[in-house]
Amino acid sequence: MLHRTLAATLAATFLATATLAQEPTTVREVDVEVDLGAIANPAAATYWTNVADDLENAIVARITDRTDPDGVRIAIDIEEVSLASLYENLTDIADTRMVGQVNITSDTDNTKFNAYELSVRVEEALPFFPPGTVVTAIVRDTPEYYRAMIEAFADAVVRRL
Repeated sequence: MLHRTLAATLAATFLATATLAQEPTTVREVDVEVDLGAIANPAAATYWTNVADDLENAIVARITDRTDPDGVRIAIDIEEVSLASLYENLTDIADTRMVGQVNITSDTDNTKFNAYELSVRVEEALPFFPPGTVVTAIVRDTPEYYRAMIEAFADAVVRRL
């Protein structure tokens, strides 16, 4: 008897959970702005001047199956790009990070509003470096470093939708 009751309870819980599962949030627009003054490292400025377009494209690439004219609008304002050397990162003198204000709005669904500051550190970008990258040999003003930081930030935005 206990076995049947437990099985029935588990089945009901499973069905209720499946019913409550939400559909992925759809997106109608992604807009990224950056204050170029936020990029302090002159060597990195070569890559980081395109951060708005590249971040926007990285986000859109992750949501191509979730676009909808009635979806949310993602607006991001990149406020800071800090590029620290390996020594500075290891000694906590400074850290490498990208910080932006993320605002999610919807014209059709009042439950789809969100606003938060997102900060991504280089440690969170490590999975986005090319395979075989030696962590201690990562140079901050390279295309690989730039791409990894962009991908990590885009990934964090999409995961929070």
